[in-house]
Amino acid sequence: MRIRVIATAVAALVAAPVYAQSIDVTGPRTLTPAMITCTDMPITAKPIPRLVIAGPHLTEGRTAMADGLVVINRTPDDGLAIGQRYTSQRMITDPKRFPRPGEGYGDLRTSGWLTIRAIDQNNALASIDAVCDSVEIGDFLEPFAGEVPLPTSAAPPLYPDFNERANIIFGADNRVLFGDGDVFSIDRGSAHGAVVGARYAIYRDFQPPSGHKTTMPTEMQYGNTNRPVLPLVYVGDVVVMTVFEQMSKVIVTKAVNGIQVGDIVVPRRNPTPQQ
Repeated sequence: MRIRVIATAVAALVAAPVYAQSIDVTGPRTLTPAMITCTDMPITAKPIPRLVIAGPHLTEGRTAMADGLVVINRTPDDGLAIGQRYTSQRMITDPKRFPRPGEGYGDLRTSGWLTIRAIDQNNALASIDAVCDSVEIGDFLEPFAGEVPLPTSAAPPLYPDFNERANIIFGADNRVLFGDGDVFSIDRGSAHGAVVGARYAIYRDFQPPSGHKTTMPTEMQYGNTNRPVLPLVYVGDVVVMTVFEQMSKVIVTKAVNGIQVGDIVVPRRNPTPQQ
């Protein structure tokens, strides 16, 4: 028997929990786990959608929703059950232009969170619990993995280890310039030893104009010492908020200048200072 039309959406939003906040750990602005999750995720492999949002359970013809019910077309053995929660996602990168392995990152956006409310043999209805921006037709669903708690403490602010250098990938909406309290991703994850609460320092490799001469000692220089270069310039600090296998999301706890893609990310862990 097919399900009957659900006349009203079930209210699913609840009061957000309060988290201990520290400027030194989570940045200068109030931060929640949802704000970290809503920052776009760099990915190296195209997702294969299985459960896809077909549209709103309305007669208005909208394609983007912030609340209410959405229709999900069922697939064989999808395992859907009433009460299950899902995260809705979509690719910002054009799938036809997805980078080849080792040639960059695609951009995956979390759009919201949903709960299955009713099902039949062909479709399911899900209520939108919360959104990052909006849930749209074509968004695909992944099982809700639970809320990742924010760290309440971080590693001590030790000296930077320039023997290991990471790269900034991007932030929300492919942003490439960041300041205090902004979130972005770096290309270091659990496979590289990254952990939640780890501190990283950000430096800029400022090259002098062509033909510039410097008497800077070799040990204070960076790069090819056969040519004169200036030492790295400190531009800020970040703390790791959440870790994946190949990348981590970090928050800027201090920015003395605009942090940007191309800057150098180094862990703070050396027992002795380096220039």
